[in-house]
Amino acid sequence: MAEEMINNKKPSLETNRQKPHKHLISRPLFKQSFKANWLLWLVLTLGCAGIFIVINLVIGSKTIFTNINMSNVMTYVKDEDLNWLQVLGLLEKMGFSLSRIQVMSQIDINAILNDLIYKIAGVLLPMIYVMVVSNKLVANQVNDGSMAYVLSTPTNRKTVVRTQFVFLLASVTAMYVIITACALGSEAVANAIKLANNPQATNIRLPLRSILYCLGSYTSILALGGICFGASCFFNKSSNSVVVGGGVCVVSFLGCILGLFGNKVFVAVGIGVDAMKIFDFFSMFTLVDTESMSNFAKAIAENDFVNYTAIYDWTWKMAITVVIFVLFSYIGGRYFTKKDLPL
Repeated sequence: MAEEMINNKKPSLETNRQKPHKHLISRPLFKQSFKANWLLWLVLTLGCAGIFIVINLVIGSKTIFTNINMSNVMTYVKDEDLNWLQVLGLLEKMGFSLSRIQVMSQIDINAILNDLIYKIAGVLLPMIYVMVVSNKLVANQVNDGSMAYVLSTPTNRKTVVRTQFVFLLASVTAMYVIITACALGSEAVANAIKLANNPQATNIRLPLRSILYCLGSYTSILALGGICFGASCFFNKSSNSVVVGGGVCVVSFLGCILGLFGNKVFVAVGIGVDAMKIFDFFSMFTLVDTESMSNFAKAIAENDFVNYTAIYDWTWKMAITVVIFVLFSYIGGRYFTKKDLPL
């Protein structure tokens, strides 16, 4: 009789035992991550969007050195009966050779602004976001013990990793949707103002080009976010996660700044050194090929795929950033599900 009673109780015990949820993500955990990070997301998103708006409206797409016109210079020299060789000699002594002046006359500030905005100014705040949030999503919770509470619920480690991964991806995507919308809107206003002041204006920005620039910045930030998220999953201590993930981000950012002085435009005008391009190899933002994107947008707008070079280079470079994001996130998440936790 006693054995029968025990056997009769066993099914009830198994029935009452809580089983882990088999959902892909945990809604309560997603909401928790949202509540913990929404203010940081809002401040940095509005700040980055504001940067794009101010740059587009205040600077617009004015050309640099617009007063340099070689035909006007030659006319002036002839009218003033000046010795052209003496003028060239004077310019040479000042450091302005004829070839350099010709290069300067053709430089468009957009070529410089594209790198400054979409590789430096426009990525700093999103980069800070992925550094901070990636660490908070996993490593910080393990470090402060809150992960023990999460795993004590019917939420297993795989669900935790998937949920935090989806939150990071969704929040960065939402951030760049707003940033792109603000960039396009402010550019449309700037273009309208330019056309109103000068109906023959030709330096109008192309919407497709701006979309590609934002898309390139977005994927590069995702790549850094994947590295930070992988580090957060790998380490149990928050400090170690910040050192690795944040260190990669800082080195990448500094490499982009230093590599900018190796840009052919900076070298042509004498404010850069070609050897500085070596720093591009230390930066994730090097994979944002603004020149190729610009050529692609112009080729589409003009229906001319012959006179523009390297119009598809941006595609494989962008694909690399996506692979980095997925690969590091997967490796980190996989390791998190297997490692020992100090719970």
